[in-house]
Amino acid sequence: MEVRALAIPEVKLVIPRRFEDARGYFAETFHAARFEAAGIAGPFIQDNESLSRRRGTVRGLHCQIAPSVQGKLARCIRGAIWQ
Repeated sequence: MEVRALAIPEVKLVIPRRFEDARGYFAETFHAARFEAAGIAGPFIQDNESLSRRRGTVRGLHCQIAPSVQGKLARCIRGAIWQ
């Protein structure tokens, strides 16, 4: 798993390693010890997934501030994540 720092210090790009064969691929998208080693604090509490069927759909993340701070894990399987 590769972890890249981005312009916002608290935001990191996590790139899972893919193991491919004739059947397809396997990727480990979350591993608590590896995330912790990369400076991504836990615990990991919630995972949500959404599908946007229309091309050009833009989605955003809500930002919480103290005392209700909540980390985010965003994945994109097609399209792009703007930083």
